[in-house]
Amino acid sequence: MRGVPLSVRGGGCAARGGWPVRVARLVLACALAATCALVPLTAFADDEGENRVNPQQRPDSSFIYDTSIDALGEADAYYDNQTVQVVGEVVGDNIRSGVSGRFRWITLAAVEKDSTSTVSVFMTAEQAAKIDTYGKYGTTGAKLQVRGTFHLVCPEHEGLTDLHADIVSVVEKGRHHEDVFDANELVPGAVLVAVGLALMGVFYFLRERQR
Repeated sequence: MRGVPLSVRGGGCAARGGWPVRVARLVLACALAATCALVPLTAFADDEGENRVNPQQRPDSSFIYDTSIDALGEADAYYDNQTVQVVGEVVGDNIRSGVSGRFRWITLAAVEKDSTSTVSVFMTAEQAAKIDTYGKYGTTGAKLQVRGTFHLVCPEHEGLTDLHADIVSVVEKGRHHEDVFDANELVPGAVLVAVGLALMGVFYFLRERQR
């Protein structure tokens, strides 16, 4: 090493020591690239894969939220086989469907646009058991919120327009209205009867005088 300048000797040492540094940098760069490649795959998936994103999944347009019973009465083909949700009073009777007794027919009614609209609802016996009162004279039926599939022409029930219930919730319980006797309501009738008797008496009196 005699006669070799110090700068050259130092540069040779740096050159010999530069290869490990370059290799370390290359390994680090590969590790960072692999980490970046794995992040998009693990960020949207858990261990069970329940939250995995499917970019090819199409949006679901088969749900119409809070449809009115009146709208179902005037429904066109757009509503057919759609999932709808309605609120109405249970009226009429609980009708058994089939011999098994597993299903029931009930009628939901709602007063809308100064008229009463109804829809037939097909539900299970367990769902119908939630109904405590059916509307009739002197009784307000239970108010239900029903979500299910609407059929404009049901293939299962001979083309009937109906709603097959999936979820049935009681919004308000039914109640009975007791008739209270009010004597004042009899006054107009009593007055008319008295006037009629008086006129009848006058008629007979006048007829007797003419004989």
